[in-house]
Amino acid sequence: MQEMLQHHHDIISAGSRVGYQLCVIIAALTGGWLIRKDAAAWDLPDYRRWSIMVAALIGSLIGCAIPAYFAGGFVGGVAWTTPIMPKTVMGGLLMSFLIVAAFKMITSNRADTSDAFARGAIAIMAIGRIGCILQHCCYGKHVAWGFDFGDGITRVPVQYIEAAGLFVIFYMIQHMHLRNLFPGRRLFIVFALYGLMRFVLEFWRETIASEFAGIGFYQWLALLIALVGITQIMKRTRQRTVLLPAQ
Repeated sequence: MQEMLQHHHDIISAGSRVGYQLCVIIAALTGGWLIRKDAAAWDLPDYRRWSIMVAALIGSLIGCAIPAYFAGGFVGGVAWTTPIMPKTVMGGLLMSFLIVAAFKMITSNRADTSDAFARGAIAIMAIGRIGCILQHCCYGKHVAWGFDFGDGITRVPVQYIEAAGLFVIFYMIQHMHLRNLFPGRRLFIVFALYGLMRFVLEFWRETIASEFAGIGFYQWLALLIALVGITQIMKRTRQRTVLLPAQ
């Protein structure tokens, strides 16, 4: 068990911690700028606009950390014995949505604000995943055709695959934004696409959490995000269809 912990630490320390931190900063600044820019379209007073963005930020910070407490089965408690506590953007994405939804319900705010978070959220995840590439964390399982991250073991380059997928999703959302396609649903398209992609990628990622019914904890979380996205897309599509004037 101690050897497994040391091996995990060696992989992480072989990468660039500074590069990772720089990517996190760039991701936060870029995503925050996009969210603020897109939120300017909300027909709300400034204090309401900022309160929603603050609620989203608080939700994302809480959501990134909470899943680590519930994943269970970490190898020898690796979550707490390495310098880097595991976090997940999936939890941040989901909790941010729930906190904002609850906040808007409490404050009787019926404005549709979801689209403003679509470009910023996917930009944060895409740029942040580059940090994972630089740091060599979130690595994949051993395969003969894989990439050596510095420990002599060839692994599936899931960081590269996920980063590429995230930038593709960003391009799609950017295209929708510029042409105002799927209004009120773009954030949930992000949910659906990323959730499904992450579910598949987790089969190739090194296991660090317990499995339930043969599926890893983070895969269940990915499925939940995809389900929320698909449900919201269907719900909002029906609502917009009802509101359309008769032809």
